[in-house]
Amino acid sequence: MVNKIWTIIFLVLHTYTANADDESPPIIKRTEWSSAPPKSINYLILPLPYVIIAHTAGPQCSTRSQCSSIVEGIRSYHMDTLGWHDIGFSFLIGGDGNVYEGAGWNREGAHTIGYNKRSIGIAFIGNFQDTSASEKMLNAAHKLIVWGKSQEILRDDVRVIGARQAVNIISPGNKVYEQIQNWPEWVSTP
Repeated sequence: MVNKIWTIIFLVLHTYTANADDESPPIIKRTEWSSAPPKSINYLILPLPYVIIAHTAGPQCSTRSQCSSIVEGIRSYHMDTLGWHDIGFSFLIGGDGNVYEGAGWNREGAHTIGYNKRSIGIAFIGNFQDTSASEKMLNAAHKLIVWGKSQEILRDDVRVIGARQAVNIISPGNKVYEQIQNWPEWVSTP
């Protein structure tokens, strides 16, 4: 009888832990920060082999209101000024710990030439050349990746790289680039 109770407790705890890992981080839907729809949509073929980490190289934010305003500004710049079909990033991570939906999981972004059709692009809001991202931001981004793998949107063996590994830019900034190298999905060679 005692063995059966311990077995049940183990199974409940194991199930709870597995489900906790599969939870999506808080995602602020696009309709919650913008009323502008994409001009056109190109769908991705899933599961994706890459996640590209970038930074926006602008101001940081610490509240949902600030972050939403910055994300809308980026969307406007990408679509209205540059004439792109949508915001370039798939997701953006705010200093408030929220994930802001950009192009999303299954729509092609414009974040990294040569990788847009086979990756999602996650951008940290701010300039992380000399400043580290907070643990809250890093946890939200990594949880998004883990959730994407659990939903078979990203391959189980997905490769995480900094944008600088794919194109000649400083993104995601020196500090975030150092920080993502601790993730099990990070690879030194794309």
